[in-house]
Amino acid sequence: MRRWWPFAVGALAATGLLLGVYLWAPRKSGASVAEGAAPGDSARPDAASRSGAPMASYTTRFQPGQPRVRNIELAARLLDGRVVRPGATFSFNRVVGPRTRGRGYVPAPAIMGSRLVKDVGGGICQVSTTLFNAVFRAGLDIRKARAHTMWMPEYPEGREAAVAYPDLDFTWRNDTGAPVRIQVGYTGDSLTVSLWGHRRYEVRSKTSKRYGFSPYGTGVGRGRRCVPMAGRKGFSIDVWRTLLSAGREVRREKFHTEYRPQPEVTCL
Repeated sequence: MRRWWPFAVGALAATGLLLGVYLWAPRKSGASVAEGAAPGDSARPDAASRSGAPMASYTTRFQPGQPRVRNIELAARLLDGRVVRPGATFSFNRVVGPRTRGRGYVPAPAIMGSRLVKDVGGGICQVSTTLFNAVFRAGLDIRKARAHTMWMPEYPEGREAAVAYPDLDFTWRNDTGAPVRIQVGYTGDSLTVSLWGHRRYEVRSKTSKRYGFSPYGTGVGRGRRCVPMAGRKGFSIDVWRTLLSAGREVRREKFHTEYRPQPEVTCL
């Protein structure tokens, strides 16, 4: 069973706080984009890597015209066309890099513990979560993923990947024996990630009902970073993914997520 402990989301300005509250093993710096592989194992497509069939696709939606849309578009462009070689491990943070003003990212709501605050790069987790769900459907090997501390309606319950540069990462391994190409497209209100390659497993999934509800409280916030919130109960949920080959079960995984209650926040 893979147990998901929800992590807060923030961009570079929030990373120190995130590590202080949710400390976990840091990743080595200076490695190639494809962890444990040669630098060329994750790159832009060449003629040979353009072949393959559709493996999986996933679409998430968002409100158009918001600042977070720019952050989503920037990260989407960096992912589009990437090829993950057989046996290589893909790292979201190593491909997308730091989320800073100097690289074009803007302040937008981001999850910090059980609240939303305005932070540079806010909203980028919509890209990592959309990629996660394409990887989930494709039956690829999910190596490292953490859910958010609280659930947001843009994402499917229990199936998401929070990221914060540089240490809170989403990684997955190409265990198919053939290159996997990432294709990303977006409109004014949607984001779609498609994976191309050669599918190894059939995938079946199941999601439990919500359980273990916890009540939410109220609070106030001050300053420009405050984001008002309506309040939402916390809950737990389980997701199972079963991988099959020739109709026979190869592996069954359980993803357990515990979402915190979201307080009702008034900004003064």
